[in-house]
Amino acid sequence: MSLLTKVESTIKKYKLINNGDRILIGVSGGPDSLALLHSLKTLKEEYNLYLHIAHLDHMIRGEESIKDAKFIERLAREWNIPITIKSYDVKAYQKEKGLSLEDAARQVRYRFFFGLIEKFNINKVAVGHNANDQAETVLMKFLRGAGLKGLSGIYPKQGKIVRPLIEISREEIEGYCEEHNLNPRIDKSNLETIYLRNKVRLNLIPLLVEEYNNNLVSTLNKTADLLREEEIFLGEYTIENLAQLTINKNNGKLILNAEKLLELNLAIQRRVIREGIKFLKGSYQDIYYDHIDLVLDLIKNSETGSRLDLPQGIIVKLNYEEIIFTTEDIDNINYFKHRLLLGSKKIPQVDLEVKTKIVEKTYPWKKTLNDPNIACLDFSKIGKEFYLRQREDGDRFYPLGMKGSKKVKDFLIDEKIPINKRDKVPIFTTLDGDIFWVGGLRVDDRFKITDETEKILIIEIIN
Repeated sequence: MSLLTKVESTIKKYKLINNGDRILIGVSGGPDSLALLHSLKTLKEEYNLYLHIAHLDHMIRGEESIKDAKFIERLAREWNIPITIKSYDVKAYQKEKGLSLEDAARQVRYRFFFGLIEKFNINKVAVGHNANDQAETVLMKFLRGAGLKGLSGIYPKQGKIVRPLIEISREEIEGYCEEHNLNPRIDKSNLETIYLRNKVRLNLIPLLVEEYNNNLVSTLNKTADLLREEEIFLGEYTIENLAQLTINKNNGKLILNAEKLLELNLAIQRRVIREGIKFLKGSYQDIYYDHIDLVLDLIKNSETGSRLDLPQGIIVKLNYEEIIFTTEDIDNINYFKHRLLLGSKKIPQVDLEVKTKIVEKTYPWKKTLNDPNIACLDFSKIGKEFYLRQREDGDRFYPLGMKGSKKVKDFLIDEKIPINKRDKVPIFTTLDGDIFWVGGLRVDDRFKITDETEKILIIEIIN
């Protein structure tokens, strides 16, 4: 099977390219990027593609870097493909950010690529990672103790990034370049074993191929494929569980039900915590296995009020049945939300107990109307389960005896509730989020007892 046929197969398998795509191609001048450029140029008419070359001079290799840029520029002219070339001092960026040279170069490179997306109305960025890169990545991740996500290797498609050569070996790519007289530029730094990737490429993989598995690159690619599919499934399952456990969230805070979290499988517990941290910071950077287990230990073995400080300014606090992830002032995170069933439940955050029961319409419920701590409501409109929570911005209900709706905030002001006590007023809502009682103050007109009411839900709050 020819390289071009394999490229088309990979494109279709992972749905990398669609008809009419506008593709930015990262081209360094090496064999991988030249084979990628040439193959997409060949497929240009078939897929009705717009192609644009992006070349970044990392300013690391002196005169050789300049020659690389001139080589790519000349090739772009010959093939009539538009090009953007930029120089950037990657070593200075590396020093400024405290990164490895490889990480610094990758960050600068992708920032350059994505900076061109809007300018040229690009919808895909093609890069030249191949099957050998995949094998090297899986081995490197294994050596560093990565989990399933790390061992999934390089994804064929990540957002706008596509990798049409990901299932093609370096040997096939070099043969393709020779067949089409592409004369790629050779980066001699790839032959130096001062970098981990180069050590794996030049020393470890040849040893493993010779002594243990002469099909190693293919084997590691298959392993990455299998693990990637499992990772995708578990990732989706984790997001579903995270949503079910979430009590409250905003840009600087995430509150989860700690008791429910511990009912999950340990592997999903760890994943939910990782996703919770990602929600706050946008990435998993500087968060490792030990950090996740410290959070679990906090939930299992610590007293309420205990806290944990993680990298990236993340604070984790145990608050009774809740685990709170925040980047905010730790003193402002006492939000609570409880799902209640019929019976009795203590709510420690507001130091009260809630008792509920269902009675028939014949029950002398009118005798309780003067007690502000008892609410009598139409059971059919609420049901056996409901929420008790703290007030939230934008809360609105229909106070009994008033026309129309009113913001809870304004209602509490009118009722002359002191500002320091407003967050402790219990708010009762249906599972759909409709407020039916501002506890101790007023029920909602929509849930009042009427002639059609058959059963009555009685809720009592005891301080």
